Amino acid sequence: MADGTAPIGHNNPPPDPFGAIKAHISDLYQEAKGFLDGEPIATAGQADAVASLLDQIRQAEKTADEIRKEENRPFDEGKAAVQAKFAPLISDTKAVKGLTVLAAEACKAALAPWRQEQERIKREAADKARRYAEEIAARAAEAYRAARDDLAAQEQAEAAIRAADAAAKEANKAEKSATTGTGLRSYWAPKLVDGAEAARHYWKTDRAACEEFFLSLAHRDARNGYRTIPGFEVIEERRAV
Repeated sequence: MADGTAPIGHNNPPPDPFGAIKAHISDLYQEAKGFLDGEPIATAGQADAVASLLDQIRQAEKTADEIRKEENRPFDEGKAAVQAKFAPLISDTKAVKGLTVLAAEACKAALAPWRQEQERIKREAADKARRYAEEIAARAAEAYRAARDDLAAQEQAEAAIRAADAAAKEANKAEKSATTGTGLRSYWAPKLVDGAEAARHYWKTDRAACEEFFLSLAHRDARNGYRTIPGFEVIEERRAV
């Protein structure tokens, strides 16, 4: 105003969109409780009233979602900006690979053949140590059986058994060394070779998951217009929209 006097109500807080839509939705919910008391709709007037209430609920839901998006917008924009800032460095998606990811993948690709060869050499040595340990153990067992009442032979057999035990320990160490500290990791991936056999197996061991999967395929076909699906009865349902 020209004289500098503050307008009436200038101390009122700014409007609260969330509070307003929360109150509106609460009112609609209470109204729905009054209408939907378990009694079926019996008149056209009741049907029109419920349909009108449904429209209001949908509009309120849309308004609430718009308010949610608006409140989230600064955070979404800030998050997107941070993601965009760091993506060239560390992102690892199909569309974008950051510099660290590309560099690491190149390093791993270069190291893999060398590490695989070193592991092969270690495995070969471990296999050799295991065969040697088994041979020593076999000879020690034979010596022990042959010793019987010969005390000197028994002493030699006991020494052979100790040597076999030591060889077995060395073989164990070699086998452990061949698969640890190599920079390699085992990845196990199934390859389907017999779908029918796989279906029979999982039908016995995880029938619920099989049924859920088969139903997902049948729902897809039903949405695509199939009305006859082997193993299924396609049932028509009429629902309110």
